Amino acid sequence: MHFVLVHGWGFHAGIWADFVAHLDGAEVTLIDLGFVAGGPKGTSDWPEDAIAVGHSLGLLWLLERGGGRFKALVSIQGFDCFCCHIAPSRVKALQRGLEREPAGTLQAFWRSCGASGFALPEALNVERLADGLDWLMQWDAQAARARLACPMRALASRDDPIVPVSTTEAIWQETGIDWSRDGGHVLPLRHPRWCAHHVLDFAASL
Repeated sequence: MHFVLVHGWGFHAGIWADFVAHLDGAEVTLIDLGFVAGGPKGTSDWPEDAIAVGHSLGLLWLLERGGGRFKALVSIQGFDCFCCHIAPSRVKALQRGLEREPAGTLQAFWRSCGASGFALPEALNVERLADGLDWLMQWDAQAARARLACPMRALASRDDPIVPVSTTEAIWQETGIDWSRDGGHVLPLRHPRWCAHHVLDFAASL
């Protein structure tokens, strides 16, 4: 069993550390999108029979850039188009903040997600973070998701301040959603064992 894991905006691949520890020794490929330094080294390739797991923007990245190179897909607080469901003003505010005060903007973002102090200011790659915000504004992978023939599953938190319940239900209701009562927008950090349990159960059903 092999998993490819992609983190969300404002984080690095270290967000998966405790989650991986609960995967019962499964093989793992980490993709690091370059937003924040200090995490484990990522790679750019993975076996086509892997189960892809994307957190937040990481799920959108898999749909846009993954080329369908996975046998199943798990969304953890993810989406197939951000600004189709969430007001673009949310992203524009982050863009303005990133230009004016990157460190303060990321600290406020991490705090809102439930991951205060995730990294030091010098770890930020501001240019790459700006790229990620552009992806949130521009990418629409709804058609790409509709074309996928592979099994899919979604994990979500009922207190997620970034991807609310209504958005998750609009995107993933027909796929099937496993709900956590809490966890903010960082389920892999706050409830890694719970996430791993549901991902392994899904994998075993394939």
